[in-house]
Amino acid sequence: MKVRISYKRLIWPLIAVTILAGLIIFGMTFYLFLFELPYDWRQYTIIGIYVAATIALFVAVKYTSSYEINKSYVTFNKGRKQLIYYYSDVVYIDEEKSEKRKLIHFYTRQGHARYLYFDEKNLLYKTMLQHCKNRLTKEEFERKYPNVRL
Repeated sequence: MKVRISYKRLIWPLIAVTILAGLIIFGMTFYLFLFELPYDWRQYTIIGIYVAATIALFVAVKYTSSYEINKSYVTFNKGRKQLIYYYSDVVYIDEEKSEKRKLIHFYTRQGHARYLYFDEKNLLYKTMLQHCKNRLTKEEFERKYPNVRL
């Protein structure tokens, strides 16, 4: 089953990237915008390309980011890249942080932290809680992985 990521959760990182790109682009061409008055085709071209690239980024991220929920694993489609997380590899789901931040915060068998955004109906989170049979309690996880900081 294919599930879309909540766009409300994706929007903030995209806004941060857009602002950073704007600072870089307009910072490199500040002389053109401050000292070349009135504006001509060069300034309008830079602004147009920036706006078009921003809109293209927002549309591309919205339509290429999704989850596919299967019986034994979940696939995170991130553009052209696919990340597969097997339920049997998930050893700990931090439910407190997940519900607070609306971000599924879990650890794999290797002790690596992973983060997945909530979908619109929290279907992925409920499915992971239900299908991850190898989950440990917080105390067991801290004993088994002493170097991992929760």
